[in-house]
Amino acid sequence: MRTRRTTKQGRKKRKPFWRRGPWGIVLLMTALFVLLSVGGCSALYIAGNQMIDMKKLDLMETSTVYDATGNEITKLWVENREKVPFSRIPKHVVDAFVATEDSRFYEHNGIDPIGIGRAIVKDIITRSKAEGASTITQQLARNVFLTNDKTFMRKTKEMMIALNLERQLSKQQILEMYLNRFYAGDGIFGVQTAAKYFFGKPVEQLSLAEGAMLAALPKAPNTYDPRDHPDKALQRRNLVLKLMQENGYITKEQMEQAQKEELKTVPKPTKKANEAYQAYIDYLEKEAEDLLGITGDQLYQGGYQIYTYLDRDAQKAMFEEYERESNFPQGKSDQKVQSAMVIMETKTGGITAMVGGRDYERKGLNRATVRLQPGSTIKPLIAYAPALEKGWTPYTIVKDEKKTYRKYNNWTPRNYRGEGYAGSITMNKALVESRNAATVWTLDKIGLSTGVSYLKKFGLTVEPDEENNLALALGGMKHGASPIQMAQAYSTFANEGKMHKAHVIKKITTKDGTVVAEEKNDEMQVVSPQTAYYMTEMLQNAVREGTGRKAQFGHPLAGKTGTQQYDSKRVSGGTRYAWFVGYTPDYVGAVYMGYDKTDDEHYLRTSGGGAPAQLFSRVMRKAMEGKERKDFKRPEGVEPVKPPVSLPSISDLSATVVDEGGLKVKVNWSGSNDDRIKYRLYRFLGSPADKQLIADTGSSSYMDAFDPNQLYTYVVVPYNAETGEEGTMSNMATVTVPDVLPGTEEPNKSQDPNNPNQSQDPNNPNPADPNQPQDPNSSNPADPNQPQDPNSSNPANPNQPQDPGSVNPANPGEQNKNTEAPMKEWSNERSGKSHGRKHSGETSPEYIQ
Repeated sequence: MRTRRTTKQGRKKRKPFWRRGPWGIVLLMTALFVLLSVGGCSALYIAGNQMIDMKKLDLMETSTVYDATGNEITKLWVENREKVPFSRIPKHVVDAFVATEDSRFYEHNGIDPIGIGRAIVKDIITRSKAEGASTITQQLARNVFLTNDKTFMRKTKEMMIALNLERQLSKQQILEMYLNRFYAGDGIFGVQTAAKYFFGKPVEQLSLAEGAMLAALPKAPNTYDPRDHPDKALQRRNLVLKLMQENGYITKEQMEQAQKEELKTVPKPTKKANEAYQAYIDYLEKEAEDLLGITGDQLYQGGYQIYTYLDRDAQKAMFEEYERESNFPQGKSDQKVQSAMVIMETKTGGITAMVGGRDYERKGLNRATVRLQPGSTIKPLIAYAPALEKGWTPYTIVKDEKKTYRKYNNWTPRNYRGEGYAGSITMNKALVESRNAATVWTLDKIGLSTGVSYLKKFGLTVEPDEENNLALALGGMKHGASPIQMAQAYSTFANEGKMHKAHVIKKITTKDGTVVAEEKNDEMQVVSPQTAYYMTEMLQNAVREGTGRKAQFGHPLAGKTGTQQYDSKRVSGGTRYAWFVGYTPDYVGAVYMGYDKTDDEHYLRTSGGGAPAQLFSRVMRKAMEGKERKDFKRPEGVEPVKPPVSLPSISDLSATVVDEGGLKVKVNWSGSNDDRIKYRLYRFLGSPADKQLIADTGSSSYMDAFDPNQLYTYVVVPYNAETGEEGTMSNMATVTVPDVLPGTEEPNKSQDPNNPNQSQDPNNPNPADPNQPQDPNSSNPADPNQPQDPNSSNPANPNQPQDPGSVNPANPGEQNKNTEAPMKEWSNERSGKSHGRKHSGETSPEYIQ
């Protein structure tokens, strides 16, 4: 006989039953439920009864939307609910919902302990609160009386209300209320409205498969939408049919036959009411759901008061212009040229107007949120603003030249439509003329990683495999940026370098005024106020002088056009997307045009961003009527952008003998008021190649010593003192000696023709006839009537017309100094470096090597 071991050491210690895995928890919860059933039901009933307002079962509280001035815009689709009595709902539709949502509906009293246990086990295993285990009665309680937050306290309240509903209503009444209130997505409530919306027929006419499809929606209406996600919807519908068969509502043959039925829906109906606001309202609904942490049905039925930034005038203006076919390039018969536009406040990020596309439909594709390749509108964000942050200025010199970047797959960027290269130009000019090669050169100089980091700060998304792609400088992105993102990014420049996230909602309150959600102060300093101001100055020039001229509408405006090129084997130089992004001190707008699907038959034939810029102008002109006209202001502490140095063309240089405490040569010329301009004064005898620098001055006059035996010729060259760049050489002025010397009554004897050792007046080089009046520029004694340059050193051919700076064949070392090619080498001899050519209207450069 085997003896039982009873020693303490030999006995294995047993764990408490509630610590023996998930089923232990189930047993614990069941025990608690029994205790509640015995001793606590009365308390639950009393508390639950106090939470029920029976009026809410008959009338749902709709949410209301208000514009920026507090006036009502609309109510959120309360009309899209059509009540139907239980007697008209087919039995197979009712059975589909019961089998799917609450298979033990007819057996419990509002709470299903078995279902709760199953849900708890799943929550423990997954370590989440995802499994709801709500009965149909509980779902009705939640939809009508509670919010949708997944907390245990909410679950407790839900159970209390469900118990009381079961006491006060019959099962049929509960089913009727539930089937008329469940949310089917797209603002649709109840079986009757859903049947018409998806299948174009009343609920009485639904087939078994169609009824099962409606029963598939409550779990996740957007996920199982049969139009948007037909594959997932079909899979879910067939699961509903299987559940109906397993619960004995249909036979296996009926299930298989219904599962074979094709999923057919009617086209989505359009909604004309509040059509002008539809894209804005759709965007608002999604933002409100995110702010409140609720689903669409809770938003529509919650009685919320939603206050927005909507500007009715701006929205109306935008909608009207989008209705005009003439504002858009000609499309194809099978596809329109599409477009979207958004306007937002620069100081708050509040969106004031939005159009999601031409002929936009409710819950359709909102193109204001679709990411597209932004073309040249990205240049200020990725290249020029980061360069300004590094200390460059609008007049820093950049290189617009043909260059192959071997580090980046031997890529050679080209300028738009094959335009030539401008060479060394200012950053301002590069941006105004939208020079591709100069932008790429700039990004390469500041560092691609630097540009990418700023792009992210501006709120644009860069894919990991794009971060080493220099073509980002020209908008070469896989997905790009949406109009909302571009408007948000550009708002930074109008707001002293600070950016707010784009949004439409100011606040959300309950009916009694309690604030339940409001906009966040998410202001972020992206760039310095100086960078923002300098960029604004350049982008104003782009609108005044460059590619954005068509966007002007009578208010100070800064902005940039952009195009994304489309090329294929059959198409060369087409356009995929055209953009304009622009801003005033208070508002920023972004608009694009292009086909939804670009191919060899569907691409823009227009060049540049002229069409979207013109549309921007027409919308903003109306939207800004009655609004104050404001100029861009320079931020406090920011130095003004110095205008470009314009080196003068000097043509009035003179050299005259005067008496200033002794005889002197007074050299005069017209100067400039710009203190950044200095002058180099030279003199020479004979050839300019023998020049001598006698003064480097900021004045426009100079006193030189007078020597009657050395009558010099003078020239002056203006230059930029900040960069060393020289302008064009002035006219030549030879000393003029009056007939009577100043301070004496004696005739001028300095030009005695009988004195062979005396230097001759170059204005009378013919000793044979000293009284013969000569052209002061004539230097040919053989032909006094032949006009000659006084510096010409080729007397062998007096009939050869000479430029004052032309090369002397007898002295090939002399440089050509014609008026079209300034005497740059003079500066080079002093500084040892060349500064490039002068560009009209673009001086005061700083060279970046």
